[in-house]
Amino acid sequence: MTEANTPTEADERHLRLRADFDNFRRRAAKECESAQREGRRAALLPLLPVLDTLERALQTGSSDREFYDGVAATRRLFVAALREAGAEPIDAVGQPFDPNLHEAVAAVPADGTVAPGTVVREVRRGWRLGDELLRPVGVIVATAQEPADQWR
Repeated sequence: MTEANTPTEADERHLRLRADFDNFRRRAAKECESAQREGRRAALLPLLPVLDTLERALQTGSSDREFYDGVAATRRLFVAALREAGAEPIDAVGQPFDPNLHEAVAAVPADGTVAPGTVVREVRRGWRLGDELLRPVGVIVATAQEPADQWR
């Protein structure tokens, strides 16, 4: 190798600095993305109980049709805003219980129409934010029938 092709100490230092800067840039971009995700999560999570209250109000009903329609419209706008922010509801009824997505709040004996371990009712809607869980679904799960003479 000729002396002209031999990297100098300055060339090696330049290459190391460039590699360090590339690593720094990648790390900073990753941290920025993580901070944005956490910020969105922190902003959306406190809003979910408001949506829960709107849904309970709709389940209760109202004798005032205009009031009911206004609450229903508010709920639709709220859900649209959550979706626009990247949140998606999780479907649970009829699905096998998954502790990564579901929070069991009660259990009922399976009635023969569903298998034990199946979600039979949603008590509180769960939400995802991208690939991450924002809030688990509160569910009621079917359990195996217990023998009638078990405690005798």
